Amino acid sequence: MMRIFFLATFAANVVLTLVSWVILPENVAIHFQGDGKPDGWAPIWFHVLIFLGIQFVLFVTIFFGSRLSVGLPARWVNLPNKDYWLREENQARTQKILSSLLLEFGTAMFLFLFFVGILTTQANLSDPVRLNNAFFWPSFILFMAFTLYWCIKVFLAFRIPKDEP
Repeated sequence: MMRIFFLATFAANVVLTLVSWVILPENVAIHFQGDGKPDGWAPIWFHVLIFLGIQFVLFVTIFFGSRLSVGLPARWVNLPNKDYWLREENQARTQKILSSLLLEFGTAMFLFLFFVGILTTQANLSDPVRLNNAFFWPSFILFMAFTLYWCIKVFLAFRIPKDEP
């Protein structure tokens, strides 16, 4: 089920980015100060290229990350208790746990990026251009809180089971 949510949130971001290409002006604000005022501008094609590029890289990294982690040399994998979890007999379980965790984080991240994309689009359609911080900062704090929760969840998921020597 999480895979479906992950794919849906990724697709929603791609659609939003392509729609923004059609509805936004030729030059758009791509960066905002803490108070919501724009301080970075670029042509719309650059905005779309950057957003699609970031989304694609994040998608590939998250979607295939669990498969890569068990196939890479252990020194390239950063995982709690990796000596235990990367053993051949544990790799299937490791991949299943990691895949679930990555899809969960990826879904939350794409939801956050979608929300930021909507705010950025709205900002570029307003006059004067300004990011709505009343919505941005709470969503950012919520995403950071989720990230902290998720990191703790990863450490707990990759503890060595008590029945292991």
